[in-house]
Amino acid sequence: MTPSPGPDPIAEPVPEPIEPIAEGGVLLHIGPYKTGTTAIQRSLHQHRADLAEHGVIYPGSTPRQRRASWAAVGRSPRGAQPVGMAAWRRMLGEVQRSATQRIVVSSEDFTSAPPEAVREIVEDLGRDRVHVLMVIRPLEKLLPSSWQQRVKSARETLTFDEWLREVLTVSETWRARAFWKNQGADHLVEKYAAMVPRERITVLVSDESDRTQQMRTFEALLALPSGLLTPGDHQNTSLSFDRTELLRLVNVLGVERDWSEQTRRALIHGGMLADLRRAPARPDERPIPGLPAWAVDRVAELDRERAELVRASGCRIVGDPDHLVVPPQAGDAAPPPDQVSVSLAAVCVAGVVDAVGRREEKARRARRRRPPSPAPPGLDGTGSRELARELGRRVRSRLRRR
Repeated sequence: MTPSPGPDPIAEPVPEPIEPIAEGGVLLHIGPYKTGTTAIQRSLHQHRADLAEHGVIYPGSTPRQRRASWAAVGRSPRGAQPVGMAAWRRMLGEVQRSATQRIVVSSEDFTSAPPEAVREIVEDLGRDRVHVLMVIRPLEKLLPSSWQQRVKSARETLTFDEWLREVLTVSETWRARAFWKNQGADHLVEKYAAMVPRERITVLVSDESDRTQQMRTFEALLALPSGLLTPGDHQNTSLSFDRTELLRLVNVLGVERDWSEQTRRALIHGGMLADLRRAPARPDERPIPGLPAWAVDRVAELDRERAELVRASGCRIVGDPDHLVVPPQAGDAAPPPDQVSVSLAAVCVAGVVDAVGRREEKARRARRRRPPSPAPPGLDGTGSRELARELGRRVRSRLRRR
């Protein structure tokens, strides 16, 4: 007797194809922070020539369009020189010259743009041309990397646990407001939907198991051949827990000693941090821990709310909102490291010394470019000894005439 066949296996759902933006459209990728923006920007930069062959322009000549976005948002990083609107206008010129081609503009700084800046950005790029893309990640992955980024770039002084308690349980602190302003799906959608129809806003729900998801989404939206975008030549390197704690404690000292923002940016961010990123990892260094046990239920609750907000947003959704509601796991409960190796300490000192040297060399070049002060009348080209003798002679001459 032939056995009857079993039930048909349940087929995996096939995702709907992603329609590309219209020819002449502008894909405005707004991040947010810590959602893979650096990786996609470096890939777009690396494949600029390939993009152009398929009618897609990534304006500028560097991996990231930072200066243009800083100008458009109206805010430069702490300690950096303000950026004039000329940087934004230069990029707009390239956008306007490519009116018949698809354009991609990408910066996580657009997430933090105030509503009036959003209006100007969209109007400048062409209100009828703009399509917005934002990425939503599960909080379990987003929170540790966001804290580390704040330690690196925003001079954060709180430990991971202290920072989490503010962000997750005390909604009225400036830290909590800053995080949710940049990562709240509802807030971001509403801010951009005031200028762009929701059908032209795409929310990409990150599948943390698929490293190619974001690049394939960009390819589809820009009508590029599948597989054209590949990882760029550099990754936004994460620091170990040891190195992040070392940098955080330096931030604490900076506050206690009232270092200027310019000093911190030049010597700590541009010196110590740069060398910490380059130094090879040691086998005894710990990764950033996952969520503490007390935060697991709260994060699961918030991710369920975020998934529902995405579903109800009225925007085009790429990916499965259920990827946001995978139950998070508690991480390492060990206390933060309180020691680092001598070799890592030496790397930090060397980075600061190198940064001081670069700063001094920049000042020397500026002095060489500065035009010399005009000499007193009749003393052009006079050397220092001759100048002293001549001045003495003039003084004695005046005294004799009295």
